[in-house]
Amino acid sequence: MPDPMTTKVYLSDRLSGSPALTLFLVPDPRVHGGSMLHLLEQTPLTGRIPRRNAVLVDWLQVHCSPAVRTRFRAFGPGVHDPGRARAVLHDHFIADPAPMGLDIDDPAEMLRLALLPEHDLGVRRIDDFHDRAVRTAMLAVYRHFGVDRRIPLVYHGFAEPEDGWFEEPAAQA
Repeated sequence: MPDPMTTKVYLSDRLSGSPALTLFLVPDPRVHGGSMLHLLEQTPLTGRIPRRNAVLVDWLQVHCSPAVRTRFRAFGPGVHDPGRARAVLHDHFIADPAPMGLDIDDPAEMLRLALLPEHDLGVRRIDDFHDRAVRTAMLAVYRHFGVDRRIPLVYHGFAEPEDGWFEEPAAQA
C-alpha cells in the first residue's frame, strides 16, 4: 500500500480516471488523538477563481453510480511557499505538520483549498454513504489512512453531498 504521507488519494470516474475529489487527513483540533477527513473538489481553476463545474457536481450527486473508484498517486515534484502554505492551513485550522494526503507543493491544490467554500458534514461511517460504489471507494480511503469507520468529514467545494451521496447519519435513523 502507498505511503499516506506522500500519496494523493482521490475519487475518480472509473472510465476516464479523471479526479473528482482528493482526500486528506488532518488531526482534529477539538479531540486529542482524533482526526478529520477533508474532501476537496477538483474544480477546474479559471484564473484564480474556481468555478462551479456542473459535470462534477452532477457526477457527485448521481445515485447508484457504478463509476466511482479510489485512486492513489505519488506526490509530484515541487517546492511550496512556506508562508503561503502556513497561511492556507491556518485558515482551515490545520496545524503543522502538513496533513496526510495533502500535497502542499501542488499550487493548484493549495489554491483550491484556499478558495473553495468549506462545509462541516459531521461524523460519518461507511453505512452513511448512499451509493454502494461510493461506500466501497470510501472504505478504501478509510483503510488507506487507517481511520475508524466513523470520522468527521469536512467538504471543500460547491456540491452539497448531504443531499445526494450521503444518507442521513445512520446513528440518527
